Amino acid sequence: MIQREEVDVVSGAANLGFASPEKQQARAFLRERFLRVVTGIVGKQAEFHLHENTRVSGEFRGCDVGFSEIFVRNLETPIGKVPEAILRGSDVIHLNIGDISVDQ
Repeated sequence: MIQREEVDVVSGAANLGFASPEKQQARAFLRERFLRVVTGIVGKQAEFHLHENTRVSGEFRGCDVGFSEIFVRNLETPIGKVPEAILRGSDVIHLNIGDISVDQ
């Protein structure tokens, strides 16, 4: 099915509901909150729960912009320790970080 966009005859701009100022402001707020969380957990010890009931742990060092790659230092796996690793975000079901302090 092809979805048609409404066009404002005066300005020639498409009427895109996702581009309203309120929605842009909400997205900016949520993105900033997400980035603050990610930067706040850098350097923290994390436990990653993966598919096949696998658990690995290591120091969270960051992620790419789409959270599709997670960078981990001193990754401890069931078969040994890896000094530096990249986990695929699609393999991670969830992660636990135990020592988070919430400062305002």
